[in-house]
Amino acid sequence: MGVEGKIAGRYLFSGKSRSVISWISGISAAGMAVGTAALIVILSVYNGFDRIIRDNLDANSPDMVVKPVLGKTFSADSGVFAAVAGLPGVDSAEGVLEETVATRYGDRQAITRIRGLEGAWQCSVSAALARELGIKTYFTDQLSLFFPSKSESFSMANPAASLETVRMRPKEVLNSDESFVIVPIAKARELLHIDSEVTAFEIYGSDASIRQVRELLGGDFEVLDKYQQHPTVYKMMRYEKAAIFAILFFVVLIVAFNIFGSLSMLIIDKTEDIATLHSIGMSGKMVRRTFWLEGWFVSLLGLVIGLAVGIALVLIQQHTGLVKMPGNYLVNSYPVVLKWTDALLTAAGVALIGALVSTISTRQLD
Repeated sequence: MGVEGKIAGRYLFSGKSRSVISWISGISAAGMAVGTAALIVILSVYNGFDRIIRDNLDANSPDMVVKPVLGKTFSADSGVFAAVAGLPGVDSAEGVLEETVATRYGDRQAITRIRGLEGAWQCSVSAALARELGIKTYFTDQLSLFFPSKSESFSMANPAASLETVRMRPKEVLNSDESFVIVPIAKARELLHIDSEVTAFEIYGSDASIRQVRELLGGDFEVLDKYQQHPTVYKMMRYEKAAIFAILFFVVLIVAFNIFGSLSMLIIDKTEDIATLHSIGMSGKMVRRTFWLEGWFVSLLGLVIGLAVGIALVLIQQHTGLVKMPGNYLVNSYPVVLKWTDALLTAAGVALIGALVSTISTRQLD
């Protein structure tokens, strides 16, 4: 930093603890520290909830889903799908028959999604559907599924006669916030009147290559990974995080303008010092740089303290779960995940704000 940095450091850490300017500089640094720590903590809490949502989606979603580009159903009995199932990294693959159906349990009714799976042997319902229909753990009643019949014309006199009906007793409640019911694919075919085709082909295997699957299937099918299966959810999470960062960053920017006030007062207070510096040969550029470094040092001091406090709070919560969540949720304490990319982005942003405010403050020395 040279001579300018040494002089700026003396101004920052001078012994005049009772000086109003020193108090304002301290408050400015404290404000920057609080803002920086808040950025780290809130972004880490958001990362924690983001991980819970992603884990929940991953647990209930296949690694890849194959759907036809044209039409709704297709045959998955051809050799190309057997070749896909045999690719390296594919743990399992099966055809799925999905459709939106009406359902009734006792005296409650709901619209849900039926999933007919080749590997299913019983009726399972999601936790969301179980709550909506009041399905109890002892499963005394049968679950009725309804779908418009393809063989019968609609009758205004007897609408029920125009519906295909399948009844099964639920055996399991799956932990999911989506509304669906899983049945053996034979039952789904019976209800939907679809003999052999499927609506999707699901592939499980985190090491499977989506490029190889697309090459085998060609242009008649689209292959969706986990992100493409839930594009709205993932986009919403990214936009929410960006919005949170932008709001907190704006708060830090407002707090940083305290540096403008303290630096302006320091320049006025050090008028005689500035004249002395000029008399010993310092150029105007060097004087301006001295006070610019003073303001930037204040922001960096707040940045370092804020980073240390924010990271410490996040690590304490991450390892101890000190702050509990009210109510009945999947987790007992606030989830946090510290990402070093967030810390680096926060540090760069706060440092840039300090440099910007210092530049504005020292323009009066031109």
